[in-house]
Amino acid sequence: MKRTGTRPGGRLRSKRRLATRRNPKTPSPKASEIVRLVEALTTGVASHDGVVLGRGIAELLRDAYRERQRPIPRWVRDLIAYYAREKRAP
Repeated sequence: MKRTGTRPGGRLRSKRRLATRRNPKTPSPKASEIVRLVEALTTGVASHDGVVLGRGIAELLRDAYRERQRPIPRWVRDLIAYYAREKRAP
């Protein structure tokens, strides 16, 4: 299988990943990676389905940290905020 888009160091970079990483809505690298994975999983389905999936993942993470009585990490708060904004989008 031929690899396209490789860099001299042998690392593969996709344009979508770079675009997601630079997105000011998701400053955390972990949150950006989860958003990218949700987008990849929901390619070809209604955009609302991706928002619902992402919101569900964010809420599960928040609930898991609360259940363990641990502080909610910034990247989880970033993820919650990202999908809360998507909810208000047309």
